[in-house]
Amino acid sequence: MVTRNVIENDYNKVIDVINDWWGGREMKHLLPRLFFEHFQSTSFIVEDEDKSLSAFLIGFVSQTHPNEAYIHFVGINPELRNKGLARELYNLFFLKVRNLGCDTVKCITSPVNEGSVAYHKSMGFSLTLGKDYAGKGQDRILFSKYIG
Repeated sequence: MVTRNVIENDYNKVIDVINDWWGGREMKHLLPRLFFEHFQSTSFIVEDEDKSLSAFLIGFVSQTHPNEAYIHFVGINPELRNKGLARELYNLFFLKVRNLGCDTVKCITSPVNEGSVAYHKSMGFSLTLGKDYAGKGQDRILFSKYIG
């Protein structure tokens, strides 16, 4: 497998599989093309030998808080889960943003995404409940990890 930075043309490759990788949930609207245009240096894709998509991570450095980075979206092909791809991508992101001056990484998920909550705990993220974070009645789990 090859891990590299995303390019704009990777957008279609990701969007073509994203809903399937989330068990049919509608997810496309959460990952607009702009992430593939503007955050290439801190976003990564993993492909197999045939250039088929295996995994991706979309993240960026905060303009408001330059010591913080944010992981917006991570996807792993369901057939390749539990093989260390997510950990590889997270560690690559940590290294990249640490070199850009970040000492904290943040991300969020829905409280119903128990797999994500468990994974982030296993990676050493602390978590808090963001009551009404995404609007009235739309709670989120807020993750934070010190990487400095």
